[in-house]
Amino acid sequence: MMQQYYSVVKNPSAVWVNRLMIQPRIDSQYYRTDFVENEYKIEQIGCEKLGEIIERGDYGVLPDSEDYCEKGVPLIRGTNLRDLTIDDKEVIRVPKDYLTSKSEIQHRDILILIKGATIDAEWSVAIVPNIRESMIYNGSIFRVRVKTGYDPYYITAFMSTKYFLLQKTRAISNTGIYYNDKNSLENFMIAIPSPEIQKYIGDKVRRAEELREEAKRLKEETEDLIINKLGTINLEENRNYSSAFISSGKIVERIDSEYYHLKYLKIEDELNRKGYKVKKLGEVCTRIFNGRTYSTTDKERKYCNVGVGELGDWFVNKSKEKFINEKVDKKYCLKANSIIWGNAAHLAKYIGEKVNIVLEEETVIPTTEVTATEPNEEAIDPYYLFIFMRTQWGYYQIQRTVKGMTAHSYPQDISNILVPIIDLTNEELEVLKNNVITSYKNELNAKQLIQQAKQDVEDLIEGNFDMSKLDNNYTAESRC
Repeated sequence: MMQQYYSVVKNPSAVWVNRLMIQPRIDSQYYRTDFVENEYKIEQIGCEKLGEIIERGDYGVLPDSEDYCEKGVPLIRGTNLRDLTIDDKEVIRVPKDYLTSKSEIQHRDILILIKGATIDAEWSVAIVPNIRESMIYNGSIFRVRVKTGYDPYYITAFMSTKYFLLQKTRAISNTGIYYNDKNSLENFMIAIPSPEIQKYIGDKVRRAEELREEAKRLKEETEDLIINKLGTINLEENRNYSSAFISSGKIVERIDSEYYHLKYLKIEDELNRKGYKVKKLGEVCTRIFNGRTYSTTDKERKYCNVGVGELGDWFVNKSKEKFINEKVDKKYCLKANSIIWGNAAHLAKYIGEKVNIVLEEETVIPTTEVTATEPNEEAIDPYYLFIFMRTQWGYYQIQRTVKGMTAHSYPQDISNILVPIIDLTNEELEVLKNNVITSYKNELNAKQLIQQAKQDVEDLIEGNFDMSKLDNNYTAESRC
């Protein structure tokens, strides 16, 4: 059999390829050594082209930004693809007129980012979880629905590895345009092992999906518990201007008029009306401070410098590029149960939008754009305080602290936030604690399972997959 390629030198790249590997591309970059080697490895394991295993493949819709609205159909964009799933917490919405059979996504559809500078990033692919409402996807995404007989969870795991991502990179090389067209997509090679191996790897992604769904349910249950106790408050309908006489007892160091806007005074009045005993945040926390920004590295180490970009829904998403590359000042290391949020943003409304709790002891160091609070657990339950700061009662008070030409929030103002001390039974406090911790463990385990699935794919293609895994008692099989 004729040798398919011969690598002369890798850097700079020089490689001989036989005619079977020649495509309708004549630019030398397309035949870079790592691209050619990648194609060869996939062929050796056994593969099919993506176009051969697709039951349906469609581009998304392109709504005009003027159509974005508060109510309507959620529109999934590239920024909503995360860790092989979709993050529907921050979706924009468009009129229901955009909802068609072509644009609507279904459970187990695979979404591939095909436009933009990050189309070959690890997170540029996701499998649709068991969503609760109709959703559509935009034109930067290509939707794949695979034929029966192929495991979509395995396919998604494969697509998140370098073996698929290198093909995405190759398709855009030397064009100057970050775009994968349909013809390129359909010609991407997908390694297809036996159904047993597909299921073994796919089960890990399936189990990760279930763990996230359970975490989502626990989060909703926990937030509902506190919201049902406190009630809701809606300040959006308040007029943009206000005027009022302020009693001397409500005057603090701030003299800017926005701080005394009626919508913020309404929070104080409502808390008093409900009869809650109220304490300032500074009275129930041992420390409130803004972090420190360090020189970082992409090598995994003990400490991670967490900025606004690393704030997740409830928990920090440690970035592999944000590990600290120098000695740290321990006073910036967060204690377990610290509560953090962003204190700076290009738009003021985003300050305090994401409130996270840090459960790991002394591994997270916030950057200067993040405010950290360390609850005094003898004065207040940290899990209650965390959920309270995530409610509208907490968010609007964080918003009240924002000041300056470039929107910013400072510890001295944060310390004046009012926290109602509500009656919670021991059972309710235990529910708060257990739900927060279990949600965290579920999300952590889900990420670990996905990394294991990706490693299994790599081992498979590199010839290191342990076939005995298919026979032993360990399984990540779905519990459904």
